[in-house]
Amino acid sequence: MPDTKAEQRRRHERFSFHNAVTLTLDDGRQFQGTVDNMGFGGASMMVSGDPPEIPSGSPGKLRVVFFGRPTDYPCSVVSVHGTKLGIKILRADYQGAPEEMLSVKE
Repeated sequence: MPDTKAEQRRRHERFSFHNAVTLTLDDGRQFQGTVDNMGFGGASMMVSGDPPEIPSGSPGKLRVVFFGRPTDYPCSVVSVHGTKLGIKILRADYQGAPEEMLSVKE
């Protein structure tokens, strides 16, 4: 059943999306991993390696490559559960991102 509390809180639908990403925090630390779902307002990331120590609310940028074109999303880490990170995308004016892949147009 997809009716979880997390999905009920979301303002934008998430889509299954498996892609390698890099999270660069404002403190300079970088984490490689894979996004398993993404939407207009956020993403779920699985970090490669050991569980990271990242305080909730840590700002950074999530780099996703769409069709060979890198796109950086200003973001913050909203949750850390082992190697799984909840990422909130902080603004909607993505430069170069294919918006139709990230949201359902009304």
